[in-house]
Amino acid sequence: MSELTQVLGRIERDGEEVAVVFDRHYATSPDDLWRACTEPDRLARWFAPVQGELRPGGDFTIHFDDADTPVCRVVVCEAPSRLVWEWPLGDVRSVVTAEVIADGEGARLHLRHERLTGAQAAGYAAGWDTYVRRLESDVADAAMADWDATWSALHALYAAIA
Repeated sequence: MSELTQVLGRIERDGEEVAVVFDRHYATSPDDLWRACTEPDRLARWFAPVQGELRPGGDFTIHFDDADTPVCRVVVCEAPSRLVWEWPLGDVRSVVTAEVIADGEGARLHLRHERLTGAQAAGYAAGWDTYVRRLESDVADAAMADWDATWSALHALYAAIA
């Protein structure tokens, strides 16, 4: 893996609440990007295995490699453009919003994870940054960089700016 020197996202603060935000162009159609963000087989390739119902009011479980298995709840699912879900983090239900829009000859993903704390910001920013990079590799049918090495390098960069 080449040395990572640049982050793809940003950390926004509003009082005690923190959000991590990514806005990325992908060389694929909006429909394909939507499927990559909502179909369990596609999610498993770049994000994590997901089981459950990706519909408004539906619950789904994310199965991360580190045995973390949050049970999330879909708040909004407006195919093929907007998915909002609650992700429990301790006593707080953080909110993830993924919006897919046409962008020239490709598609854009605007991803926002909010209701985080300052202490969580660098870790979640590094995680989402790693995932949006993996998504880019997935839609390009390219090899994915090592998760742990990528996250570790990005975490150091985000911790320096958090």
